[in-house]
Amino acid sequence: MTQQKEPIKISPELLSACIHCGLCLSSCPTYLASGREMESPRGRIYLMNMLENGEAEAEPRLVEHLDSCLGCLGCQTACPSGVQYGKLLDQARPLIAAQRPAHVRRLMRFAFQHILPDYRRLHFLSKVLRLWQKTGLDRLPEKLPWLAAGLGKLAEWQEFLPPVPVFKPLPKQSWIPGDKQGEVQVFSGCVMDVFYNDVNHACVRLLAAQRRMVNVPEQTCCGALAFHAGETDIARDLARENIEYFEKTAGDIVVTAAGCGAMLKEYGELLHDDPQWHARAHQFAARVRDVTEALAEKPIVGEPHAIDKKVAYHAACHLSHAQGVRQPPLDLLKQIPGVKPVPLEEAEHCCGSAGIYNLMHTDMSMEILERKMDNIERTGADIIVTTNPGCLLQLQKGLRDRKCDMKACHLIELLDEAYRLD
Repeated sequence: MTQQKEPIKISPELLSACIHCGLCLSSCPTYLASGREMESPRGRIYLMNMLENGEAEAEPRLVEHLDSCLGCLGCQTACPSGVQYGKLLDQARPLIAAQRPAHVRRLMRFAFQHILPDYRRLHFLSKVLRLWQKTGLDRLPEKLPWLAAGLGKLAEWQEFLPPVPVFKPLPKQSWIPGDKQGEVQVFSGCVMDVFYNDVNHACVRLLAAQRRMVNVPEQTCCGALAFHAGETDIARDLARENIEYFEKTAGDIVVTAAGCGAMLKEYGELLHDDPQWHARAHQFAARVRDVTEALAEKPIVGEPHAIDKKVAYHAACHLSHAQGVRQPPLDLLKQIPGVKPVPLEEAEHCCGSAGIYNLMHTDMSMEILERKMDNIERTGADIIVTTNPGCLLQLQKGLRDRKCDMKACHLIELLDEAYRLD
């Protein structure tokens, strides 16, 4: 894999669609947290215009305003003019990547190329993290300030880790006796399968309980983290690998991580200028379904047990804004007897996770999380559910920090508990 060399171009046509009306401001978490115009969508579009027109150079402060964007696309949903902010941000991301310190960028590219796509290395790393937690070493930075100071960012980052589970490989093929109603492929993800392996197992059980033939084929990282970091060449290489893997299979490709699903559905756009791959990429993307979409369209065999809990739903940005999937998660919640859905104010506002945003922009991420946690606590819910591993990491940290006894889990875990399919 070679680092991309193509010139960076921000589309004047896309930029001109913005009329700077400001209706996006109330949907932008970074603007709400900072109150600064340059941390808003229209402010960032103004800066992109200056770059495109040659009125400004990509100096560090300007790039930082662009880099501080979560990429949640709440503004795109709110925009009355149909501004395609996501595409503008995607065009600016390689520029942001080019301004990172060389050692930081090399480290990030190494992780995107050689850790996340290599599941053996990833699972070894998860064993190290689990040992770190099991021996209590993860609590030392809290007890020893001098150690926390020495570890720097690493001490902050490890606070986002949930208890790392023992990894259990997913069955390559699953079904229940009876007439089989279709075949599906499960995309397990890299981070998802390490930190929330139980969710993937629940997904397999529930899909099989719809009388589907459920397969887990060979695959690699979806490329979302690399793409959002501006390392487009790596994302394209990973997309080609996944397309080749899944072309050998049939049926829908079901994804448990909203961030992965959004990326996989964008493969056609990612490879649009590659004549050898763009048609294959569009065919692949057309097969991708979020797990909530797949489970909401067919009945699950068996009668669900009651879960007498108040449940609030946090809509992951990459499900609601990027994929436009809103109703299926709510329909699934209604299938569970005893569940009392409670409304969450600003349910579609970003929690501040946004891939690795909480690692790169921790302070801003925590400010955004505070607003989200205030809204969550006001619901009085027993459980907060969502559909993305990044959101779960973020919300679980928020609950730990506030010593709140509310539970945060993936919606599919709750559904699996109701049907007790384990």
